[in-house]
Amino acid sequence: MFNAHVVSKSVTIAILFNLSHHLSASPFVTSVVDYQPGIGYAVEFGSGLGYTNTLAVLEEPSRNTSGPFGGPVNPFSPPFLAEQLLSIGEGGSVILEFELPVFNHPNNPYGLDFILFGNAGFNITNGDYSGGGITDGSVFGNDQAKTSIWVSQDNVAYYQLDPFKSPPMDVYFPTDGQGDFRVPVNPLHQPSDFTNAGLTEIRSNYNGSGGGAGYDLAWALGAPDLDRVRFVKIMVHAGKVELDGAAIVAPVSKGNWSSIHEDFSADPFESGAWEIFGDSGLFSWEPTRERIAATWDSRQPNSYFYLPIGNSLSREEDFSIQFEIQLDHLELGINPDKPFTFPLAVGLVNLESVTRDQFFRGSGIHEEFGPRGLVEWSYHPDSGFGATISSGLISLDNQWALSNTFPLELQLGKTFAVAMKFNAESKTLRTVMTEDGAPFGPIREAKLSNFFGGPDSEFTDIDVDAFAIASYNDGGQPSPEFAGSIYATGWVDNVALTREQSLRIQNLRISDDCILVGIEARAGWEYWLEQTSDFVHWETRGLRRAETNERLLIEDQGAGQFNGFYRVIGHPQ
Repeated sequence: MFNAHVVSKSVTIAILFNLSHHLSASPFVTSVVDYQPGIGYAVEFGSGLGYTNTLAVLEEPSRNTSGPFGGPVNPFSPPFLAEQLLSIGEGGSVILEFELPVFNHPNNPYGLDFILFGNAGFNITNGDYSGGGITDGSVFGNDQAKTSIWVSQDNVAYYQLDPFKSPPMDVYFPTDGQGDFRVPVNPLHQPSDFTNAGLTEIRSNYNGSGGGAGYDLAWALGAPDLDRVRFVKIMVHAGKVELDGAAIVAPVSKGNWSSIHEDFSADPFESGAWEIFGDSGLFSWEPTRERIAATWDSRQPNSYFYLPIGNSLSREEDFSIQFEIQLDHLELGINPDKPFTFPLAVGLVNLESVTRDQFFRGSGIHEEFGPRGLVEWSYHPDSGFGATISSGLISLDNQWALSNTFPLELQLGKTFAVAMKFNAESKTLRTVMTEDGAPFGPIREAKLSNFFGGPDSEFTDIDVDAFAIASYNDGGQPSPEFAGSIYATGWVDNVALTREQSLRIQNLRISDDCILVGIEARAGWEYWLEQTSDFVHWETRGLRRAETNERLLIEDQGAGQFNGFYRVIGHPQ
C-alpha cells in the first residue's frame, strides 16, 4: 500500500525548536497606508453608507455577517455590510500593509503568495436560498472593474503584477468563511467546474480554501529577485471593486518526507500518485500478485511508470533506493538494424529532462540528446561482451559517474532485490543485490570523483524528482555499428525510498525585539524560516541565502505575542 510523506520543492528540513516568547505577526493586513475612494465607490444597500471604512480590511476576512439578514459567509452568501467592505471606485486606490512580509516561497501552493478577497457570490439557479442552492458557475457582485495590482517592499518602489497572469479582483473565487483564508483555491478551476454544484461540491473544489483570488510575486514586472514585499497596492482604472481583506499564503508543510514505501497491494492508478508517460500499454498493475507488470520495448517512445516525489533529491543528501525485479522474457535485436545490447532501467529521474523530445538514453555523452538527471540501476544483457549491471548517476550537465559490473547475468524467473545507497560525504553510490535471497555480485561502487563527460571539472548535480521504471527508446545511438535494441517483460515490486534529514537548527538568539535562528549553511543554497503553533498552519518568517559554507543567522520577521515552533527549509538556488 502506498505510504509516503512527500510533495514540495524543498530538499531538506530542519529539526524543530519550541519557543515561548513574544513572537507573532498577523498573516493578514495590519494597516491601510493610503486610501483614495475614487469615483462611484459602492454604498451599503438600505442605509446608503459608503464602503469607505478602512478598518473593514484589517485582519482576517469576514466569516459571519451580523444582523437580521446575516449569517455565515459562504460562496452563496458573501459579506455585504459597510463594516465588512472597503470599496474603491474609478481612479481610486488603496495601499495595504502587512506586518509580516509576503514571501515568494517555493512551497506556497500553486506558486501563489497572497490572496485578495471581495464580495462576489455564486448565483443560485434552482431558487433554493434556504441552504440547498445550486449554481451554474456564474457570480453576482462582479463589477467587471479594470484594476491593476502592485507590490513593494518599501512603499517607494512599486512593481505591477503582470496583468495577463493576474486574475481579476472581486470575481473568483467567492469567499467561504468556513475555509482557510491562507490556502488558495487551485487557480486552474474554471466556472464550468462549478456547474450544477451545491455548497458541498463547491467546498470539495475549494479543498479547504477560504476562496479569494491568488497572486504570485514572480509576476512582478521589472523586479528581478523580488523575494518578499510588505505592501500591496490596488488601483481601479474603471468601474469599482469591494475588498474584504487579504491574506498571506501559508507554505505547505508536507515536503519533509523521509521515506516512501510501495508494495502495490492497492491499485496505484486509483490512488492518483503513480503516473505513466509515453506508451501506457507497457505497464499494468497485477492485483492478484500485487506488483507492476513491466515491458521494456526500445521500439516504443521513451516511456515511464513513475512516482513524483515532489521535492527533489540532490547530490548533497544521503538517500537510498530499493526494489525487487524479475524478468521472464528477454530478446535483443528486436530491431534488426540494432542487434546489440540495450539497457532496461529502474531508478530516480529528473522528469523535465527524461520527458523532453530530444532525450535519448543510448546517445551517451551528447550535448543535445544526452541523458541528464538520473540515479539509475540498469541491466545490459549479453550480446557478445558479457551481461552487465550498471549503477550510478548522470548529472544535469550530462556527466556520467556510472560503474559497470560484468559479466553478471540476470537469470529469467529469478527474483532480484536491489538496494542502492548514496553517501553525500564520500560521494559514493553503493549497490547490493540478492538473487532469490542469496548474495549476488558484488556490484562495483560508483564515485562522483570518477566521472567523464560534461563541461565542468566537478560533478554538478542530479535534481531527481521521481522514481521510475524506464523503457527507453533506442534512437540517437552514436555508433550505428554497435547499436542495440531490446524487448523484455517482467515485474517490479516493493519499492522503497529513504532520505536523511541533514539540516539542523544550531541555536537561537533572543532579544527584546527580534529572534535569530542559526544554521550551518551550504554555499549556493537558500533557507526559509517557518513557524507554527499547531504543526498544521505554517508561516514563512524569514529568508537567507548562503554564498559560502557558513553559519547563517535568519531573522524572524514577525513581532508580537506567540508561542510556537520553528523549522528551516532549504534548497539549492
